[in-house]
Amino acid sequence: MTRALVYSEFGDRSVMSLTEVNRVVAEAGQVEVEVRAAGLNPFDVKLRSGIVPMPVEFPRCVGSDFAGTVTAVTDGSSYADGTPISVGDDVMGWIETGSMRDQAAVSTLAVTPKPESLSWELAGALSVAAQTAQACIALMNPGVGDTVVVSAAAGAVGIVYCQLALAAGARVIGTASEANHEFLRSLGVEPLSYGPGLADRLREITPEGITLAQDNWGRDFIDTALELGVPADRICTIVDHAATAELGLANPGRYERSSLTLGALAARFASGELVLPIERSFALSDFDAAFALLESRHLRGKVVVLP
Repeated sequence: MTRALVYSEFGDRSVMSLTEVNRVVAEAGQVEVEVRAAGLNPFDVKLRSGIVPMPVEFPRCVGSDFAGTVTAVTDGSSYADGTPISVGDDVMGWIETGSMRDQAAVSTLAVTPKPESLSWELAGALSVAAQTAQACIALMNPGVGDTVVVSAAAGAVGIVYCQLALAAGARVIGTASEANHEFLRSLGVEPLSYGPGLADRLREITPEGITLAQDNWGRDFIDTALELGVPADRICTIVDHAATAELGLANPGRYERSSLTLGALAARFASGELVLPIERSFALSDFDAAFALLESRHLRGKVVVLP
């Protein structure tokens, strides 16, 4: 037997429980892993709450992102580049059936080698944040001459997005609480406090206008961007899907996740070119406190559980 964090109905944190379940045996195209770290994401909360319009089979294990060690392989197991996967390999990626557990079976298409210099916490927290930010960058293509405003810039997706946009040559302005301003400056981001008066603060520092807005927060920020003259199709949101349909905003949608993309991004984090802070790590048995922190929405970077 092994432990898994599961829920059998939609609801708040109280529907989750740490439960003894059978160990999972890998089928063709999968490998078995011992999970060493699993990152939490806002999507996990939305799915558990029942506000995501997608089918869910109960009981469902929580989470997606993970890093761990391969404990068993099936015939022909290989990474996306064709390199064989071996028992003992340290890997990172995502698990469709949930990552908040001690042991799992995962598709070989969803794992990439963990760089040795990358911590377990960061490796286990990267997949959703890094690939979502990359998908938004690929969709909107910010570059030299662009002035980009990013909401929730100190959140995980915001931090990665800001760095990718800066690397592409854009000017990046990020909204965040004052406690995160110095951190954003250290990345090269121009920080602004969110809340009342944001439109005026943005007007003051962007007399030439804003060419692109990345929304990681919600409708208030979208309305501010529209007020400042940013065209709807130059506002990309990962939060407000109703506004996407209503206003014609850009949205990466259910982009195709790629272990090759994740591997390339992981290498940039391992080299120090990109950074993503870990706000706090929790034991799996402390899952309620971990989700309480995540749901506060006032984070710098990621929350991680360590099975």
